[in-house]
Amino acid sequence: KTELSSFSEEESREETTDEIRSVAAAAKDSLLPSKSKHLYEETYNAYRKWCCNKKIKSTCEDSILAYFNSDLSRYKSSSLWSKYSMLRSTINLREGIDISKFPSVIPFLKRKGEGYKPKKSLILTREHIDEFLIKADTKEHLFNKVILIFGVAGACRRQELVTLSTTCVQDCGTHFLVKLEDTKTKAERSIITPGKFENVNTLELVRRYSALRPTRTTHNRFFVNYIKEKCTVQPVGIHKIGSVPSLVAKFLHLENFSSYTGHCFRRSSATLLANAGANMEVIKRHGGWRSSTVAEGYIEDCENTKINIAQKILGETAPAELSPCSSISTEYLEKSNSNVLKGNNEVGGMNICGNSNCVININHYYNN
Repeated sequence: KTELSSFSEEESREETTDEIRSVAAAAKDSLLPSKSKHLYEETYNAYRKWCCNKKIKSTCEDSILAYFNSDLSRYKSSSLWSKYSMLRSTINLREGIDISKFPSVIPFLKRKGEGYKPKKSLILTREHIDEFLIKADTKEHLFNKVILIFGVAGACRRQELVTLSTTCVQDCGTHFLVKLEDTKTKAERSIITPGKFENVNTLELVRRYSALRPTRTTHNRFFVNYIKEKCTVQPVGIHKIGSVPSLVAKFLHLENFSSYTGHCFRRSSATLLANAGANMEVIKRHGGWRSSTVAEGYIEDCENTKINIAQKILGETAPAELSPCSSISTEYLEKSNSNVLKGNNEVGGMNICGNSNCVININHYYNN
């Protein structure tokens, strides 16, 4: 009886251990992104197959470097970083090894990326957007205009516009308040579409498109197919939304119109915001970026920005009547400085204290 009881206890422990292992394995699988989980699995399986062919039993720094330098040598730098990211997650989950702690892997990937220039979507300038909204026939391009307004105003991704629901678009009278819920970073963002863009009433365009939505539509997706001045119940897919920048560029007869991809919305929005003088924190909050380095990669160094920088470097010539070289200005400045140093308030002497690292501009106006 004692032997039977001890045997049953060991058997129950094994069953409990197997159950815990299965639950833990399911929990680990949930850590991988659901949309691209199959890509993670394929990348890891390809690495394990290479290890079996090379008779490598466990992952080490040499195996990772050899794999990247031999089997993955045909890939570009951007693809190598993508493979590294997927292998880092899957190897850590499957084998409990963090390859990011290998001291030579990241420097190797950086060296492989020297001289590589990634292809980026071209951007639409403010003049391009204004020209399309004014010159394009609204009856034919109403859908493209609304997509352009939403995409540039909110630095939207294609997927964010695809999954945008009618409950997330609110008409506030002077503007539209749009809430983006299905974002890549899982953080909800809110955007406001302007009432007017240059000489175009954007509110009227959005309201006109919303009014065409069929009442028999069974889903709540905001963007539905638009054809022949009517909307259908069919929701718009990601490829149709991503092709809008290319259609805009083709209408404006821009060169390489096929290079205006679906990422044009985010790059154009970030560039316009940076050219308007916004700092990096505002730009990151607008586009939902966590890293300043990633946000800077979306900003295009356009010609207008270079002109403004050149003007700031070279400076501007002061008007002759306010030039410090004139006798009146020099005499008045000397008198003002002497009175300020003496504490005389006859000509507006002042005492400023409690400030550090600040710039004070004093403008003098004279009556002739």
